[in-house]
Amino acid sequence: MQEPEFTEIGQRLARIRTGLSDLSQKAWAEKHGFNPTQYNNWEKGVRRIPVEAVDRLCDTYGLTMDFVYRGRRDGLADSIKNSV
Repeated sequence: MQEPEFTEIGQRLARIRTGLSDLSQKAWAEKHGFNPTQYNNWEKGVRRIPVEAVDRLCDTYGLTMDFVYRGRRDGLADSIKNSV
């Protein structure tokens, strides 16, 4: 069985969700207008979260696309760096 291709992005998505809320995957997905099954695949790294969905999270939480996709922490507010 092949390893998920987007594991690191998925791990960052999980850290964002758990660092910024106490919501389950399903509740988090629904809160942000994502399909829960689709979101689960993003967190597992099976699929890459689309730019439009990342943009929504960035606008809502002050994240950067560089952090979500590449793990670059520069440009994040200190409060976010400490949470994720």
